[in-house]
Amino acid sequence: MMSKELILRLLLVPACLFMLTPTASLANMILNKSIIHFEADKPNRQDVVVENSGNTPLYIKVTTHSIFNPGTDQQSRKKIVNPKESGLLVSPNKLVVSPKGRKLIRFLNLKPKRHQEGVYRVAIEPVAGKLIAKKTGLKILIGYEVLVLAQPINPAPKLVAIREGRNLTMSNEGQTNIFLLEGKQCPSKSTKTEDCVSLQTGRLYPGNKWQISLPHDAPVQYQISIGTQNSLRSIP
Repeated sequence: MMSKELILRLLLVPACLFMLTPTASLANMILNKSIIHFEADKPNRQDVVVENSGNTPLYIKVTTHSIFNPGTDQQSRKKIVNPKESGLLVSPNKLVVSPKGRKLIRFLNLKPKRHQEGVYRVAIEPVAGKLIAKKTGLKILIGYEVLVLAQPINPAPKLVAIREGRNLTMSNEGQTNIFLLEGKQCPSKSTKTEDCVSLQTGRLYPGNKWQISLPHDAPVQYQISIGTQNSLRSIP
């Protein structure tokens, strides 16, 4: 008689864990990207490639959510029922990827002339099948969340940095998100990289504000990413 089956609940891995890697890979499911940018002057269609590196079929369901008040304590999500109303269509919502095979999931920005930035998270989850074993088994299923960012027709990014001694206030007063990474501050009399201190990094959505306490009186440096465009900014 077959022993009891154990199935571990699906774990959704936030896309932010994969921001700095071009692909995401866990278990038998591999995605070629975990963040999608729909920029104002770029195509309104993008695809995510789902690859099955395993030896059994991979059954997947896709669920799309709109994100409200992103980056704040009031952040919430709502499952998309009407893609035309929400502005994002993801298709298909179910697929089967054969062993060593691959399939496409298509993302369509239905509101290319939107006036407010659209923020979405799309859960791509393997569906549990039967676990066949003569001994007690453990089936681990791990899914992903793809972050989708759709710029407004006139993005007008505006990062405001106000420095008061060792207190730094960073706010996004524009209409599109700004990704701050590689933040650092180095002592003014030192040229050694190991003397530099890493500062808060992350995504500032429109209306978001950070308060950062600085360890030194020296300038601050950040790598700034707006959509797919990167630049370096120094704050005296």
